[in-house]
Amino acid sequence: MSFVSCGSSGSDETPTYVEPTIPQHNAPQWNTVVDVVKPNEKYPTDLTAYIQLPSSISAYSSNADEMAAFCGDEPRGEGSFVDGVWCIRIWGYVGEKITLRYYCGTNRYMYHSTETIVLQDDEHLGTFDDPRLMSFDVDK
Repeated sequence: MSFVSCGSSGSDETPTYVEPTIPQHNAPQWNTVVDVVKPNEKYPTDLTAYIQLPSSISAYSSNADEMAAFCGDEPRGEGSFVDGVWCIRIWGYVGEKITLRYYCGTNRYMYHSTETIVLQDDEHLGTFDDPRLMSFDVDK
């Protein structure tokens, strides 16, 4: 038999709940492969993704936001925000797993996609009129 008690241990201390803190970040300086070399000379495959953020995040969007695609820690494409849709051309090799990172300038939080994009040659993920809704978690 076991007993669980919420009673006092005799001290006058009141337990307090501490809200977990989420680190804030400065705007990222992502140097994508597109900025460094002609991507078709380094990577043979590209995929165009049209991404929509969940409303819980997009409610905080601003002109200071940024999105980029990564294979591990290597940037593979940087997004442009057009009429509520993130458009990203992603470069790499067929079968590579790509994650997205999103910086929200309003709350200065960094997010990462909870699902990966498997790179396929000359594919489209979503369309401009019907973008892919992606889930993101805040980096802690």
